[in-house]
Amino acid sequence: MKKSFFILAFLMLVISQNMFGQDAETNADKNAERKFTIQTNPLLWFSDVFSFDMEGDNILFAMDLEGQFKINKSINISLSFSFLIDNQTVIIYPEDYSNNERYDSYKRNIFQINVKPMFIYRPFETGLSGFYLGLYPNVGIVHVENYKKDLFFTEVGFGINLGYKLIFRDGFTLQLGGGIGKTFSIPEGSNQYITINSDGRLSLTHTDIQLLELKLGYSF
Repeated sequence: MKKSFFILAFLMLVISQNMFGQDAETNADKNAERKFTIQTNPLLWFSDVFSFDMEGDNILFAMDLEGQFKINKSINISLSFSFLIDNQTVIIYPEDYSNNERYDSYKRNIFQINVKPMFIYRPFETGLSGFYLGLYPNVGIVHVENYKKDLFFTEVGFGINLGYKLIFRDGFTLQLGGGIGKTFSIPEGSNQYITINSDGRLSLTHTDIQLLELKLGYSF
């Protein structure tokens, strides 16, 4: 309940900031001088809202940090770092399980870190703000540990995303986007342990999907 309240409060803050979107229009000259953005996706901090925790002691936390640099009015480059910690309780049900029986469980610890450089193209020559098309590779590692296993996976992938970024008068930055991609695991199988990745990607069977990438930050 508390988490839902914080998420609602956060969304209200975003909406209230968006009401002043005309600031980005009236300060176009000032925004044109800005060269650098640092931003993060606060929705990742609430990743555990989507976890199903029967034992009540699971820990799921993810965070990212991105820096964007303006090369010219049409081209930006960015670099993102992200990590995820997921301490799970895994439930083992017997084949003939009923609600009156006791089930077994064990702890599984997962750690993921990702690095994502990105080429950003802004077709309307708006510098750091406005509509963008992003192309990126992503590289990461996943460590899975429980009482039986100690596994390491290397992840390599690529993707494309689209979005829009607003820079307000005081430098406050809001970016919305989404995208699609593909990540390969060496050895195969890392996606059976992770659904929500450290950078917000959802790992499906053959595809990565970024449904809503919401980032807040500051441009200067």
